[in-house]
Amino acid sequence: MIEIKTNINIIKEFGLEELPEEERESVLEKITESALKRITINILKELSDDDMKKFEEISEKESPEEIDSFLKSKVGNYEEIIRNTITKFKNDIKESINSLKESLQQYGKI
Repeated sequence: MIEIKTNINIIKEFGLEELPEEERESVLEKITESALKRITINILKELSDDDMKKFEEISEKESPEEIDSFLKSKVGNYEEIIRNTITKFKNDIKESINSLKESLQQYGKI
């Protein structure tokens, strides 16, 4: 349910409603993948060398829930990092979209 609401919010927030459904799903998948990569990088930066080694070990064996639990236990501001990363990511995408729209308007494409 949360994923569906999040997808709807992303579609509306970035103005993707006008895209054909297949293309919209493709863009949504790429946006989600990119956001998750940023979140992972920012979380992993917070781990000590020992915890990073443990993370590498468990990431090959454990479920996503257990990995998430491990990271939460090792990174004190885990939730804050996720929120801040998502906020910055959304702002970066909005800026890119606005810049692209401005460029297209200059050339009479929209």
